[in-house]
Amino acid sequence: MPTTAREVWMEAWEGDLTPSAASRRSAARVEAQIRSTRYYSREATARVPEPVRERRVESPPALPEIKVAARQRPRWGMVFLALVLATVLLGASIVAPVLINSAATGLETEVGQLEKQQKALASDTAALSAQISALSSPERVSEQAARLGLGPAQSVRYFELETGVAATEGDTTVAGR
Repeated sequence: MPTTAREVWMEAWEGDLTPSAASRRSAARVEAQIRSTRYYSREATARVPEPVRERRVESPPALPEIKVAARQRPRWGMVFLALVLATVLLGASIVAPVLINSAATGLETEVGQLEKQQKALASDTAALSAQISALSSPERVSEQAARLGLGPAQSVRYFELETGVAATEGDTTVAGR
């Protein structure tokens, strides 16, 4: 059967590859499995015993001397400290919400007083605005001016500072031009 260009290329490519450490380990595992299958399966005819190596038996290291330890007494200082700490934490967990609640109540009271004060100031401001409007009406101003002997101006004169020329209201010419 003739080989195709693809098969030739694949063989050349596979020939240039160098196996990685992982692929070598995998191949060794597969080979070992095949060997063990052949050894322990029906194909095996006899077991070849492995040579026995002499092992030197070393004496175990000497064990330390056994000492009898007396039972430890409870540390009352640590127990007392733990009880005090637990009491403080329990007291803080009970007292803290009460203190927070009372502080919040005090703030709510203060906010209520400030709102009352704001309403009172708003009403005072409205009353003063009404009084200012009444006192600054044109009729009121002309009445006060008449009481003081003041009246409307008979003629109005304008003085230009740069040129020093005076002009009367109603003139058709502009002073200095």
